[in-house]
Amino acid sequence: MIKSFKQSWLEDFWNTGKHKRVPEQLKSRLLRKLDMLNVARDLHDLSSPPSNNLHQLHGDRKGEWAISVNGPWRLCFKFDQGDILDLELVQYH
Repeated sequence: MIKSFKQSWLEDFWNTGKHKRVPEQLKSRLLRKLDMLNVARDLHDLSSPPSNNLHQLHGDRKGEWAISVNGPWRLCFKFDQGDILDLELVQYH
């Protein structure tokens, strides 16, 4: 279950389904991914579909996980006993 957001605008998007920071072509897919995160009980739940590309982050993001949304967009988060914490949308590269 999503417990906290690192970006307040992403939380607004989660609650309303719209925000000017979210590109139009990303909205429906991002909402689906947020739904997946919200119902996940463990990390295994996020390993499918394979397009999620669930992976653990390293370096200054050690202890965080990420799933792919679309192209360079990723949802990064911490996972603690079934809870999604510090959720943020980032664009790699």
